[in-house]
Amino acid sequence: MTIAAASTSAPPLLRIENLIVEYRVGVRKSVRAVAGVSLDIAPGRVLALIGESGSGKSTIARAICGLGPVTGGSIAFAGATLSGDANSAAAAGLAGIQIVFQDSTSALDPRWPVWRSVIEPRIARTPGKPDEQKESAVALLARVGLRSDLAERRPSQLSGGQRQRVTIARALASKPRMIVLDEPVSALDVSVRNEILLLLDQLRREEGLTYLFVSHDMGAVAQIADEIAVLYLGRVVEHGAAARVIAQPAHPYTKALIAAVPSLGTKRTDAAPRGEIGDPANPPPGCRFHPRCPIAVEACRTIVPELTAFDGRLAACIRL
Repeated sequence: MTIAAASTSAPPLLRIENLIVEYRVGVRKSVRAVAGVSLDIAPGRVLALIGESGSGKSTIARAICGLGPVTGGSIAFAGATLSGDANSAAAAGLAGIQIVFQDSTSALDPRWPVWRSVIEPRIARTPGKPDEQKESAVALLARVGLRSDLAERRPSQLSGGQRQRVTIARALASKPRMIVLDEPVSALDVSVRNEILLLLDQLRREEGLTYLFVSHDMGAVAQIADEIAVLYLGRVVEHGAAARVIAQPAHPYTKALIAAVPSLGTKRTDAAPRGEIGDPANPPPGCRFHPRCPIAVEACRTIVPELTAFDGRLAACIRL
């Protein structure tokens, strides 16, 4: 059963099928960071990818945008395959995919006034007079809540929240259909984080955008996501409607992630997953979560669980 079964009935805007991403480490060793992930995102929806660092979230995000390798499987957007393109980053951009990164400082050229960074994606496609380009950039900055007098400032002269608004304006410049948000609020304080999440939700509704929201912040996910896919060591272990997954998590890993957030679960001293996430270069056999799972049995060491329907979502656990 594929994850598409947990999605809405609308035709998917993004379809990922059996995605495999491997990185070469040294001469003979490779790391399989993503091990057969399939995902669908319908137009106008927000799918959140959650999991600890090392789960493969950002690797998937970068592969979608053509910024990372694709070893196997396919990525299709609006019915067109992107993963086999010789210049996959350009193909993704032309198709209508943009990305907003976590680190807004490194995402912006420190030498340029921010208006120049904002309009950069549009210049290559629709060259125009500098005054016209700047006017367009100022309008985009206003769209994300920034004053026109900030347009001439360098990134170092802005706050973290202002810089992240600039990167969002830049993502809007090429009129995308989908934006990949890779930990977009994790570097911000709580009040600014909430402002950015409200802005993203407003833009989604007004511009008809689709989001892939990558995060380990369950509070942010609860605020913005329609659906949640939970990743562990490169595999999806649970996928379903955000409200259901948060209120009634099925997989033991999802339960641990949510219980560790006081506002979402029951706070316990043992709420976080036990131990450390495994090594993607040498994942454990059977269920990859079994070394840390409180309900694991002997069969979990040998059986690789498949995603199957369970209580209104998909989950990969033989104990369910």
